[in-house]
Order: sequence, then C-alpha cells, then structure tokens
Amino acid sequence: MNNISIRSTLVLSILGVLAITILIIVENSKKFQQQEYYTEKINASMLAKKYQSHIKNTFYADEIAIDNINDPNNTGLVGQQFSEITSGRGSLPIKLSTINPNFAAMLVQQIKEAGLKKGDQIALCFTGSFPALNLATCAAIESLGLKPLLITSTTSSSWGANTPSLTWLDMQKSLYDSKLISFMPIAASIGGNQDIGRTLSREGRELAVTAINRNNITYINEGSLDANIQKRMELFNQFDKVKLFINVGGGIASLGSNANSKAFPSGLKENIKLKDIPDHQGVVYEMVKKGVPIINLLNIGRLMTKYKLPKDPVPLPKVGEGSLYKTFKYDLKIVISATAVFIVLIVAVMYYDKKQNELGTLIIKQND
Repeated sequence: MNNISIRSTLVLSILGVLAITILIIVENSKKFQQQEYYTEKINASMLAKKYQSHIKNTFYADEIAIDNINDPNNTGLVGQQFSEITSGRGSLPIKLSTINPNFAAMLVQQIKEAGLKKGDQIALCFTGSFPALNLATCAAIESLGLKPLLITSTTSSSWGANTPSLTWLDMQKSLYDSKLISFMPIAASIGGNQDIGRTLSREGRELAVTAINRNNITYINEGSLDANIQKRMELFNQFDKVKLFINVGGGIASLGSNANSKAFPSGLKENIKLKDIPDHQGVVYEMVKKGVPIINLLNIGRLMTKYKLPKDPVPLPKVGEGSLYKTFKYDLKIVISATAVFIVLIVAVMYYDKKQNELGTLIIKQND
C-alpha cells in the first residue's frame, strides 16, 4: 500500500482497465425499450395505413391508373404535377416521404406532449397539398379520441390531391361515408393565392367550388384573405374552448403570409410570442393571441430529421419501425452503480496519495 499513488503507472493502468471494463458492462446493458405512448402510436399508424388502403381500393381499384413512376409505392396519394386546381409548386420527394404511415406516430407524440386528453377540442386547418399527412393527422385524432374542428382549402400544390375529380374533400367524404373517419370539415375555401384562387384560371376556381358543393361543405368566400381568415375564426369560436391548433401544409389563410410561413417553426410550439410572427395575420396568429398551442406541419424535412423518419422510402416502412416506437436505452441502475464504484475508487486513491504526500512533507520537516 505504501506505493499507491495517483501518479503510479500501475495504479493508472488498473484504473484504465477498470474504466474499460465498466464501459463494456454499461454498453452491454443497453436494450431496446418502448418509447412513451407506444400503444397509441401503433394504433394511430395502423389506422393511417387503413385509410391509405381505403383510398387506393376505392379510387384506384385498377392500378394502371396510378402513376407508378412518381408514386413508386402505388398508393394513389400522389397527384399530378399540374392541373386546373394546382395552386403552386410542391416537392415530390417530400410528398412521397409523408406517405409513411408512421407520421401518425409523430402526431401522437406531439399531441401528447401538448398535454391533450380524450375529449379535448382541437382546431385544424388542412390544404389538399399533403393528403397522406392529412390522413395521418386524422388517424392520430381518431385514435386519441379528440374532438376536431376542421376547415380546409380545396386546391393543392403539385403532387398533392390536385385531381379535380379527387380532391382532399372527396377522399375525406369517402372515409366518412365508410365510417372510418367520424368528422367532415365544417367549412372549406378554394385556397391558393389569397385563399380565393387568385392565380387559378376561372375554370380552376369553378372546379374547386364544384368539389366543395358536391361534398356538401359550407363554402368560405368572403372576397379577401383577411375576411376569409376572420370567417374561419368565427366558425372556430362557436365551439368549446380549443386546446390545440394543428396546421397541415402552407395554407395562406392558416399561416397568414409567406413571411409567417418561413418564420414560424415546425412541430409543436407552446408559449409563442406574437412578435415572432412577422405579419400579424392568419389563423395561427389569432390562435397565438388566445394562448393556444400550435402544431405546425410544414417544412417537413426538419420534422423528418428530428423524428428520424426516412426520406422518400421505397418500400414504405412497416408500422412500428423507427425510433418513435423503440430506442436503445441504458439500464440506469447499472450505469449509476458502475459510475459510483469508479468515482469511489478514484477518490480513495487520491485521498491515500494526498496522505502519503503529507506524511513525506512531515518527515522532511522533522529531519530539518
């Protein structure tokens, strides 16, 4: 024991070997463990997959009608690049990425983090641009037993629900009639520029209105963007207190402006400041004024990175795949115990080394 020193090669070697041994033990303690809300996530994603199958089997019984090149998973949830009701450019890889049914698990995660419970009232704004993401959102809402109030626009950016005979309204109506979804939009607008389809042809605007009428939805047509925004808020305010607002896509009435769209962050956001919204308009702005938490499903690439969802997957991932469901976790008991033992040993060696140095100094002084 007389030669024990923190500076001793032998002691440092022993401590090094011990540290490596502890590291191996800790690493081997890692196990796949279920994430929070595992069951709810599985249920929501299974329901989203069921919705997707219904759309394909109802509207694309003949797979020849599906664009196998731009829709490599043959889902029927990818529209055209251009059509009469196309409101702007969209990213095909992003649209393909959102077809992953596990996006519903992402929604469950965010809704639960917002603290919502079964029966809570939520407000939603959709567009036709992300039909698969709309389905995932509906699946999360239904599986969690929330009370939704939905207002949607009808037009779509490229590769969305932009076929005039198969808009998002038509998809949701089919799911509703089949009792797979329990709600329909309380109102709908044309969408697009100024929320009134300003950049569409007259034929395009008429086709959008036709889709609204054939699905028996209240038509929002107040003549201007500001008026259409206020009409949405009037409709939402008729119901019980809204606990959460979910925006899917880049609807101008929902976000208020392109500047807001770029500035407003993706995902769940609580306690947002009004000063963080550059142009003080849009349903998002009005909800923030009321103190309502926001889930913003735009800038999808950022959400995919955060939740480790694959880009443009072929084939589509299975329900339950990914870190939203399971992840490697350390056994905290082993980690804490091993760390404590190692720290105790180091402190003991340092203490003994200090005592030896003090004794050496004392002997030298006595000799003097």
